[in-house]
Amino acid sequence: MAPNGPVVRRVDCRGMSRNIPQGFSPPGEAQSPITIAQPVSWANVDAYGHVNNAVYLSWIENARFAYFERIGLNAHHVNTGQGPILARTEIDYRCPVDFPDELLVSARTMAIGNSSFTMQSRVWSTTSQRICAEAKAVIVLVDYRSDGAAVRVPEVIRAAMRALDGPDIETREMDSNG
Repeated sequence: MAPNGPVVRRVDCRGMSRNIPQGFSPPGEAQSPITIAQPVSWANVDAYGHVNNAVYLSWIENARFAYFERIGLNAHHVNTGQGPILARTEIDYRCPVDFPDELLVSARTMAIGNSSFTMQSRVWSTTSQRICAEAKAVIVLVDYRSDGAAVRVPEVIRAAMRALDGPDIETREMDSNG
């Protein structure tokens, strides 16, 4: 069934029983896609009474960071000075989010290029039981210790992405900017 359909399973997650929709994994688990639980705070609500569109990007960034941690990219950055930078993002808003709510926000790699990779994220509302946003982001690996030039995604990071998200991640070997 499509991710906007009913919840497909109920799991015990860190002492709490929760519904996990199709296309998400339990928060904190080492499964694809990496999923975090994200509470909606009153401060996220704008004058129109729903969450401001820019807040979704912060939630997605939180899931992306959890993904980077899981695949070892944050440690790679500390050790080598090579780290991620957001080059492009697009988001489709599917439904408004209100306060209070708890969201599930997922992140996974869809494609790997030479120095970049494309990620997909989804935002699920536990209150409305549906996908509220879907996003794609292009991440470029750059050398922060030198001139900020794009560098090849290391094999160890590629292997970690494939181990987490599956061996069928699209490969796009392009020029030095791809």
